[in-house]
Amino acid sequence: MKLQNTNAVFIIALLVVSFVALWGMKSFAQAQEQDAQGQNTQESSPQQDRPDYLGPEELLFLGEDTIAILQRDAQRLDLFSLATQKMSRTLALPQMPNRFILKEEKLFISCGDFEGCVVEVSVESWQITRRWLGIHSPWGVAFSEKEQKLYVSRRFHSDILILDASKETGAEGIFFEECLLKTLPAVREPIAMIMTPDETEIYVANLIPLDRSNGPTVASSITILDVQKETTRQLHLTDGVNNLRDITITPDGRYVLGVHTHGNHRTITSQLFGGWTNRNGLVIIDRVEKNGVCVYLLDDLQMGLPNPWSVRVSPDGKLVAITIGGSREVVFLAVEELVQKMRRDMNWVNPGYSFFFGVGSLTQVMSRVRVPELQAAHGLAMSDKYTVVSGYFSDNLAIIPRCDKPERMQFSPMSGRKYNQAPAYTELDAVVMRVGPEPILNPIRRGEIYFYDGELSVEHWHSCVTCHPDARVDGMNWDLLNDGAQNHKNTKSMLYAHATPPCMITGVRPSGEIATRAGYIHIHFLPMDEARYCDVDAYLKALRPIPGIRLQRDGTLSESARRGKRLFFSARTGCYTCHHGEYYTDMKLHDVASTNEFDMHDEFDTPTLIETYRTAPYLHDGRYLTLEELLYEGYHGDPQRRLDKLNAEEKADLVEYLLSL
Repeated sequence: MKLQNTNAVFIIALLVVSFVALWGMKSFAQAQEQDAQGQNTQESSPQQDRPDYLGPEELLFLGEDTIAILQRDAQRLDLFSLATQKMSRTLALPQMPNRFILKEEKLFISCGDFEGCVVEVSVESWQITRRWLGIHSPWGVAFSEKEQKLYVSRRFHSDILILDASKETGAEGIFFEECLLKTLPAVREPIAMIMTPDETEIYVANLIPLDRSNGPTVASSITILDVQKETTRQLHLTDGVNNLRDITITPDGRYVLGVHTHGNHRTITSQLFGGWTNRNGLVIIDRVEKNGVCVYLLDDLQMGLPNPWSVRVSPDGKLVAITIGGSREVVFLAVEELVQKMRRDMNWVNPGYSFFFGVGSLTQVMSRVRVPELQAAHGLAMSDKYTVVSGYFSDNLAIIPRCDKPERMQFSPMSGRKYNQAPAYTELDAVVMRVGPEPILNPIRRGEIYFYDGELSVEHWHSCVTCHPDARVDGMNWDLLNDGAQNHKNTKSMLYAHATPPCMITGVRPSGEIATRAGYIHIHFLPMDEARYCDVDAYLKALRPIPGIRLQRDGTLSESARRGKRLFFSARTGCYTCHHGEYYTDMKLHDVASTNEFDMHDEFDTPTLIETYRTAPYLHDGRYLTLEELLYEGYHGDPQRRLDKLNAEEKADLVEYLLSL
């Protein structure tokens, strides 16, 4: 009897094990098929279950006392009355909104990432009246009333679409190809656009650099689009300029201003004091004199202004406001004083040169306003009566009244010159209003807040998002001292970092959890408690990829990419040897004959290939700009040079597949 029971238990256990194995094989096969088809349509936001957060990201005045609010997390457009402190109108948007502009009583709003769209909303009816569909990662928008053309920057395609806006689309919309006039190149991740008042030029802010990160200059660029000629030229900024998040223009059309971080990427990251590692800046371009580009750092000598997020100029052209995304601050500068200072400092010599002025250079002419109730000051709008700032994570607004009090202008007793004119044009106290209920934070949201919070570093010089915008890459090399000194390594994406240990390029951190804690201790120099570390881990684990730029509209691979997939998993290339499984990595270190004269290690971590399209420059030291360079000039992981045997079409197919992941 005992033997029979034992046999029965054995048979049942065998059946259970077989079932689990078959179920696992089926699940694995389904996952592999999903990867092969390129059908990852999960959104990039870490809020998987989307709690009731609003996320006020962008603001526009639509009247003296009414503000249009782009609620990114809530995926809607709201009209808020400053007088009654209530929402008067709400409109659900088809996808998560990115940017919006106002033109002739119409709002143009870019939405979504993989299968994004641009919608036109009538201010009068508060309804969607037109829609342009099928745009991968639409971000910056501009509209020419004269030409009846809509300009849309595609963030991850790094280009600008010119669409015929005279063609009727209807509220249901048409695919953008049906009215596409031209596609123009930008540089890398063009996320903000501003059109000159005379509609002759469009200035486009490219978020991060596209340079060899081991090269002489690594900096973001401004793309300048000539509306009549329909051509673009690229203005490469001063070395270190990065995270160029926003751009604006003075009402007279003369000065273009952009806000950015500034990475001191050639140093050893042994401290933060005085802006040793990261700083934060303002770039100014004079369109009339054309005597060069002026870059000022905004920071004080002993306190940074981490992650400038938005910049606007008041309608009367007197005041500049800048929101500081990494802290609870707003910065004000008087335009007249700023221009006078720029003229003195640049001395109007050497036309075409770039001028850079360091930490503390704007302290005397700048007013810092701290609003403790704001969590991540993002959105910004200015009128003749108010400056309004939104707290992205706190779902509230700070309203700062404008004023005209010349007696507040201060004078330097030594030089006799005026300085800090900003208080003459604005009050420095804010009234805070809620635009929704107090957010109830889950661990993912708390972790996201900490990731973006510059106040969690010594002297507030930077946050995690400074070097990892959207938790991805900044395109720079850094010497983090975790594997010796003077051997700079390229920034890695945080996507799937916890799922693909070891971490760091040389694998010095055994897990994502250990890497998170090491980052705050050795890069921010402000250790946190364990609960906060766990929240940051939760945020990073919840990150989801944006599907590749070469996928077809239905989320499947193109025929070229299918051919490339077959090559990828064939012995002809051997790519799959190290890049396989759910995350396209074997999670091991390999010597791929890529060391440089500064390296102290021969072996490097195998990175995931998911979102490869947004992780340039390539290799551990960022020496290659494109996948073509990496594969066919650098022979990455191919000492036998098997890739030389591929013909031109096959080489293109392989890259097509990688850009679809």
